[in-house]
Amino acid sequence: MTLKSDRSATLVLRVWLESGSDDFRGRLTAVDTTVGHEGGEVTLGVVSSASDAVEAVRAWLDDFVGGRAPSQ
Repeated sequence: MTLKSDRSATLVLRVWLESGSDDFRGRLTAVDTTVGHEGGEVTLGVVSSASDAVEAVRAWLDDFVGGRAPSQ
């Protein structure tokens, strides 16, 4: 697939359970993939619950749809 002038981004959500304690952890990383504006990875946040992860994804999507750059 070839993207032309459409704005695009990639969000990676990595989750794991800490060994020994089974504590939930997550990291959200975003990359601007818009042609001509490709950027490096930006860590958007580190979360410690599933609900925090959902809220972080929702905030990132709101920023993206609103046309603003993802907040750090």
